Amino acid sequence: MTVDRYVRAATRDNTRRSYRSAVEHFEVNWGGFSPATADSVARYLVYHSERLSAATLKQRLAALARWHRDQGFPDRGPGDFPS
Repeated sequence: MTVDRYVRAATRDNTRRSYRSAVEHFEVNWGGFSPATADSVARYLVYHSERLSAATLKQRLAALARWHRDQGFPDRGPGDFPS
């Protein structure tokens, strides 16, 4: 079994679908660009903070982070950016 097959097997179909939907929402519905900047992700989360639950926002953030890793872009957390 190849590494890609192990990775795919470790992620459920529903998770992959919800992540695709989250990235689409960021890009299409909100107008964000990928790879996303920390600033654009923060603005996206703030904009939707009164419309979406904290759990949904966490899932959307996880989806964007996963997309970045899968595409070979660094997934930079808040502590990785200069102040």
